[in-house]
Amino acid sequence: CIDGDKMLSTTTTAAATAALTTTTLVPTILSNPNVQLVIQSSIYMTAANMLYIARRAHVRQMSKRKLLQIRLTREPGVSMRLYFTIVASWQLFVAVFPIAELLARMCGKVSFFYSYPNAQGLGLILEPISVQHLKMSKRAKRQIRLDWHRFSVNVGNVGRDGYRHPPSVELNLPHLDVPAKGWKHWPWRRRHAGPWQDEQEG
Repeated sequence: CIDGDKMLSTTTTAAATAALTTTTLVPTILSNPNVQLVIQSSIYMTAANMLYIARRAHVRQMSKRKLLQIRLTREPGVSMRLYFTIVASWQLFVAVFPIAELLARMCGKVSFFYSYPNAQGLGLILEPISVQHLKMSKRAKRQIRLDWHRFSVNVGNVGRDGYRHPPSVELNLPHLDVPAKGWKHWPWRRRHAGPWQDEQEG
């Protein structure tokens, strides 16, 4: 009985010491500015992700689960490096989404992240709120897209039409697409100024 009492006393003392250490250590850790920054950042990113998923699910009239599945699914042929690049880029956009979406909404648009697995790239898209009921092909004509993905670029001489001619190369380059203005892969596919324009205008 004496040994049992000693063991119980030792266990109780150890538990009390551990509890005291924990109550002393936790506030010390939480008072560390770096730890506070990590906690605050985690809370913000969690809230921003919830906002992005909720907003996009509402705009596109689909379930949050489906939308999250679209964003996190690694499609066939996509390397792990590209997959992590896409997810990391999406999270960078999510970090500024509350402000970006507010500004877009003020202009009558919605903003969202898009990935191009086959073209090995990604993009940010602005789209009018008024076209959300249309099919993707029709909505695309009203979009403004800031993209980075692989496409074919002519690198030959500039012809009399103002455009570069073949040969062409496959490159991953940032570019701007504005279908309403006829801009596609700008500035890499654009009409160059030249003396032929003066001749035509004269």
